[in-house]
Amino acid sequence: MATLTNPIEDQNIVDRYADYVRAAANTGIVWGTNSNPTHSDGTVVLDDSYFGGDTGGRGIGIGGGNLGGTGAVITASTIYNTLLTETHNYSRIRSVRARLNVTGGGGNTGSRPSPGIIYDQTNIAHMSDSYRVDLGSPSNNGVSSTSLITDEGLEGFFSTLRNSYNAARGSTVTVTTDVCHASCHSSCHGSRGRR
Repeated sequence: MATLTNPIEDQNIVDRYADYVRAAANTGIVWGTNSNPTHSDGTVVLDDSYFGGDTGGRGIGIGGGNLGGTGAVITASTIYNTLLTETHNYSRIRSVRARLNVTGGGGNTGSRPSPGIIYDQTNIAHMSDSYRVDLGSPSNNGVSSTSLITDEGLEGFFSTLRNSYNAARGSTVTVTTDVCHASCHSSCHGSRGRR
């Protein structure tokens, strides 16, 4: 765990931010490129194209240079905008409801004899960028050009960003995959052979 130093340094701000948001985001991920939601019959409900990474989470996407770099003046607006954007990028790690829907009745055999939802689970998933959540404009906690930025103000801002992320993480998105019938391969190919 990083601590804020005096005098403050750009990389130190990023490291301490990561203790708040990155740590929260990378906890408890169940689905990703290495762990797809899968029906008991082996059908993958959401394939890798839906995911932006594995269940290990997302690495930090910024460094001290994003706040100005060595020897540069670190401004409040740069801190606010850079860390808000980075939090937005973590928001793709979120609650996802994955559903598998059988759309047709023809040819159904085995585990899916009837049309309808046959898989419906919700977990935390490491989704692709298209699933990010807009975080709005959270409070700056005194990290503004009109205030002296303090350790307490930065820590408060990091906490606000973590709270904004957690709210986004908890907003569940539903993704439904449709399949035509029970066993597309055996039903389709079996019927083709009977023609």
